[in-house]
Amino acid sequence: MFIASVFFCWVAFGGHQCLVAHDTEGPYLKKEDCETRLKEIEFIIHSKIPMSTVKAKLCEQIEEGHI
Repeated sequence: MFIASVFFCWVAFGGHQCLVAHDTEGPYLKKEDCETRLKEIEFIIHSKIPMSTVKAKLCEQIEEGHI
């Protein structure tokens, strides 16, 4: 099983701000499904915060029952 998360940053009044967005729809059985979700999350981030930059994306493999 895989869980998706995206690390992104944007420029705010106080300087650069960054955070990690954790997916709330997973986990996913296949890594390919997780990677598809990463693309969806990235699109949502850019549509909500146009000047944002995705710095890292991760599909982390977890053992079943350890969510």
